[in-house]
Amino acid sequence: AHERAEDSFAELVRRHLDLVHSAALRQVGGDAHAAQDVAQRVFSELARHAARLAGHTALVGWLYTTTRRMALEVVRAR
Repeated sequence: AHERAEDSFAELVRRHLDLVHSAALRQVGGDAHAAQDVAQRVFSELARHAARLAGHTALVGWLYTTTRRMALEVVRAR
């Protein structure tokens, strides 16, 4: 996070994309396009807060919670 290593971030996304996308897909009622948008927003948020989250011991929990929150925003906006 401190070095802004793009390859490390890409690996992080690769490892967790399926989890985030599948959670988003469930939350938005199976809308694949909405789930993709939510996943993109989640990883954008992760990039913005990378320095703060670098020491976060439960990153998967943060990803899931953030996915749920952002998916609910999408559902409410509909």
